[in-house]
Amino acid sequence: MVEKRKNRRMPIIKQFGEPVMVHMEGKSVPGVILDLSTDGVSIISYAYISVASEVCITIDLPTLKTKPMIGKVVWTMPKGDMWRMGIYIEIMDTLDAKHINRMAIDFNDCENKISLGAPDVCAERCSYHQICEKPQKTAGDKE
Repeated sequence: MVEKRKNRRMPIIKQFGEPVMVHMEGKSVPGVILDLSTDGVSIISYAYISVASEVCITIDLPTLKTKPMIGKVVWTMPKGDMWRMGIYIEIMDTLDAKHINRMAIDFNDCENKISLGAPDVCAERCSYHQICEKPQKTAGDKE
C-alpha cells in the first residue's frame, strides 16, 4: 500500500484520559483520538459525523495543548456501536504544527531504532517521551 500522507503520524489513543470534543454545526460530540499528524487526525466516536462536515478540534491535555484546529471529515467507517473517522486538518496554528510534527518524527525515529535492535532507544529529550508507553521506555527509565 502506498502511503499518501505528507506528514508522519503518531498514535495517541492510550494517552487520552478524557475524550476530546469535536465541535461542528453548533453542537459538540466526544471522541478519542487514535492518531495525529499535522495534516490529519483519526478519531473514534459514538456520534456519526458525515463526510465533508467541517469540524473544530482542540486538544487540551497536560502533554499536548493546541489552539483550535479546523478540518473536514474525509472518511467514516463503522466500528461496532462507534464510528471511526478521518479528518483532514485545513487550519492549524504554526507552533502547534511544529510541536506535533516533532513528536511524530521522534516517535517514528524510535520505532525505526527498535526495529533495528538498537540499544538505549529511549531518551527524556524525546518530545514523545511524556506520552510514550513502549516497554523500551520503562526499561530505560529504570536504569
